[in-house]
Amino acid sequence: MTLAHRIALALLAASALVLAGCGAGERIRDLNPFGGPETDDPNAPAESERISIMEFEERLNRGESFGAPVAVPRAYVNDRWPQPDGYATHAMQHTQASGDLDVLWRQRIGAGSGRDHRLTARPVLAEGVIYAIDGAGRVTARDAETGEELWNRRLITGEDREGGGWVPFIGSGERILTFGGGLAVDAGRLIAHAGGETLYALDAETGEELWRQSALTPFHSAPTAVEGRVFVSTNDNELLALDADGGEVLWTHRGIAETARLLTAASPAVRGEVVIAPYSSGEIVALRVQNGTVLWSDSLTRAGGLTPMSTINDIAASPVIIDDQVFAMSHSGQMAGFDIRTGERIWSQPAGGLHAPWVAGDFLFFVTTEAEVVAMERDTGAVRWITELASFRDADRRKHRIAWAGPILAGGRLVLANSRGTMMMLDPATGERIGSRDLGDNVYIAPIIAGETVYFLTDEARLIALR
Repeated sequence: MTLAHRIALALLAASALVLAGCGAGERIRDLNPFGGPETDDPNAPAESERISIMEFEERLNRGESFGAPVAVPRAYVNDRWPQPDGYATHAMQHTQASGDLDVLWRQRIGAGSGRDHRLTARPVLAEGVIYAIDGAGRVTARDAETGEELWNRRLITGEDREGGGWVPFIGSGERILTFGGGLAVDAGRLIAHAGGETLYALDAETGEELWRQSALTPFHSAPTAVEGRVFVSTNDNELLALDADGGEVLWTHRGIAETARLLTAASPAVRGEVVIAPYSSGEIVALRVQNGTVLWSDSLTRAGGLTPMSTINDIAASPVIIDDQVFAMSHSGQMAGFDIRTGERIWSQPAGGLHAPWVAGDFLFFVTTEAEVVAMERDTGAVRWITELASFRDADRRKHRIAWAGPILAGGRLVLANSRGTMMMLDPATGERIGSRDLGDNVYIAPIIAGETVYFLTDEARLIALR
């Protein structure tokens, strides 16, 4: 093992220990703060009497228009979902899904989350093919219409195992924990990694390797691949810009080091000549696509959190670019809108979350770490409505926390799913519940949509298509 490998291993082991301290468990799924049983103070109030931590610490600005209906733009049919959060800007607007969202097909793609690994990567879709990566680092390509497998390829190698993506967990004997991974597709190339220190470019049609590139520490974020460039960050907060044709590193930018982070990671957002890089330190940095020159930076950190988890400043939700605005949200409870040209804050709100806000017209929709779905005016940050969802399986004793993933806006419905396997649909105008469905599997990864079909990748590594 090289010195670089040993350094990378030490960094990841330290990170795993910090997260383990927060989550209290030996299995990798226990490192997810919202993925397993959790017990609060036994004398805590019942779920029906709960007060949002977000509102308790610092109340959201609801504005004079609170309660007024939200208007969304006309829906359109998107035929692809090439990046982890849709397009490179992460702004998908109002996608069409005219059906009832009945199950079209379901297929298992490989190894699900378990004792030693965890699924974190969102699928991507282009040219009628959906790509997904399982918990063991195997990439699968399937026909998006039928679910038929077209090819599969395993990314984890002995080199990756020795490097940084496979982390020995203290006190676990010979067991190894693996996590992370991500996919993006552009110009016939599937860019992929499995949480190790190797990034691959595969032929999207055949799965054949086109090139590979290694880093000193494991890749963490899912890549963003657009217009001949690939942007991806590593576990030690270094953003790499690579040439998509051959994999050469064009430039790098290093953020502030941060050992405490979540298992999931935000992807860079790109629009024109600007790339927005989110880091686990809570930093958000705007850089020039061409050479990595810093245009501006800000921080979405908060002090004085009420719980150990609320002090983690990681930006796990991907930033979103629309027009000349950037929106970003940290886990610790800071959300802000920025002017993309100057970095000036347009507004800020005390809201934290794990999934990218969904932009449609003049509004943002997102789910907080307290299981609250929020509709917000994107120009002012004023809240229009808040809908509380179930946050514990045992609400009376506040045990077994429920995690929510999403939302997406599909055919006039906000669609989310949770760690109990429930898909929930809300009216974007009012936040009212308008339907639900049992998916049969736990869900921690936000859905995607293309061709009027919604796709979920479950924690059991089942890909479910609904139309």
